[in-house]
Amino acid sequence: MSLLIALFGLIFAGRLILKNYNPQAVLFLTGIAMMVIAVFTNDATFVDKSTGWLGFDIFEYIRNTFSNRAGGLGLKIMLIGGFAMFMSAIGASQVMVKVAAKPLMKLNSPYLMLALALILGQALSLFISSATGLGLLLMATLYPVLIRLGCSKAAVAAVLASTCAIEFGPGSGNSILAAQTAGMDITDFFVNEQLPVISILIVIIAGIHALVQRYFDSKMDPEEQPAQLQSDSDVTGTDAPLYYLLLPMLPLFFMLTFSKMGVGTIRVGMDTAILLSIFIGLVCEYIRHKQAKPVFVKLQVIFNDMGKVFATVVTLIIAGQTFAMGLKSIGAIEALLNLASSAGFTASVIVLFMAVLTFSISALMGSGNAAFFSFAPMLPQIAEKIGTNVADMILPIQLSAGMGRTISPIAGVIIAIAGLSGLSPFDIVRRTVIPMLSGWLIMLAITFSRSGQIMQILPFLVGIIALLAVVTFIIKKRANPQVASEM
Repeated sequence: MSLLIALFGLIFAGRLILKNYNPQAVLFLTGIAMMVIAVFTNDATFVDKSTGWLGFDIFEYIRNTFSNRAGGLGLKIMLIGGFAMFMSAIGASQVMVKVAAKPLMKLNSPYLMLALALILGQALSLFISSATGLGLLLMATLYPVLIRLGCSKAAVAAVLASTCAIEFGPGSGNSILAAQTAGMDITDFFVNEQLPVISILIVIIAGIHALVQRYFDSKMDPEEQPAQLQSDSDVTGTDAPLYYLLLPMLPLFFMLTFSKMGVGTIRVGMDTAILLSIFIGLVCEYIRHKQAKPVFVKLQVIFNDMGKVFATVVTLIIAGQTFAMGLKSIGAIEALLNLASSAGFTASVIVLFMAVLTFSISALMGSGNAAFFSFAPMLPQIAEKIGTNVADMILPIQLSAGMGRTISPIAGVIIAIAGLSGLSPFDIVRRTVIPMLSGWLIMLAITFSRSGQIMQILPFLVGIIALLAVVTFIIKKRANPQVASEM
């Protein structure tokens, strides 16, 4: 019964979000509804210290979640958001992208440059955490160059839209939540868990992207001319000095230098590293403009941007945790684990199922955050129940979220790049599907190999690949019935 209620809740929430209902409101409503049902069916409890009535305890749980998240994980994400927007406002992000893109502009091989552009974009995503913001910066710098080298606008747009597909590093909200859920420091999680996987994965996806774009370009009408990027100077225009390219790197520098991997006697956490970096950025702005008043104004702008991040990202995390508590309170997680156990499924199969679910929901919603934030709070309980490591369990699920978003025509980065390039979002997604699906399957193989569970999920991976092949064949058959009938 609990699984049926959970399934209904997932479908209900998914349908409303797909219809552009506010995701926070949908997750809060669905989570509270399931918690109310749990009061009557499971005698559920939601807080350690009751208010005296279960009805009020539901909202006491939400209050506690706001309190805990806003001062911990929420503060980190708000500081990251404020810092990222500050770097863009003073031109530091633009300088960094321009300098990083210069070596690529000297290449004469268009598809090699496409592959390197993806690798460059993924490296820059360490410092520019907004997928849309980074995509637009790369559109302004690399798009015209790649077009002149002979790549189609659709190929370039698809590659640049994929530059934040693999979310990693201390600047990613999903990574921060994953590290906290796994009980790890974000620096350790980044270096020891993410880097060994993504360093291989990025290169592989870059190569697949280049081959796929070359194939699609070969099928195009050779007389088709690419549209030119509009308002290029508006996107890239900045008079920031060259040394500003170092400013976005400061938080990562402080975190890696003053840790057990560097100067072990001094430890600088993420919050402190970002505050230090903001201070240094403000000092650089004063040296640059020789006026204190505008610098003080920019500090207030950072606080305002932090408020916007709280309103969009942090509230989504809290709503997702409320939704997860609803699933937990009605007994859905326990029932799912019991069902998996009775069916003979191992821990690795459950992890694979959640990765598939996260990838699919991210593709449908156009947001990796909504799916991952909803499922992440459940993972410690599941890991404890099935006797596996939370870090090994959470990494493939976390990486699935960003990769699923990149094949969604309603994702913000896809829509923004489609608008600048004069393409339909579906034109771009048609070219990102193969690289992202291939990369996702390879990512699963790598992560499960590292945890020693690859043989347990191999039959299921083969089944997924076979299912994708059948779906692709059906789509091609419907799109071109004459060719199918001649075969």
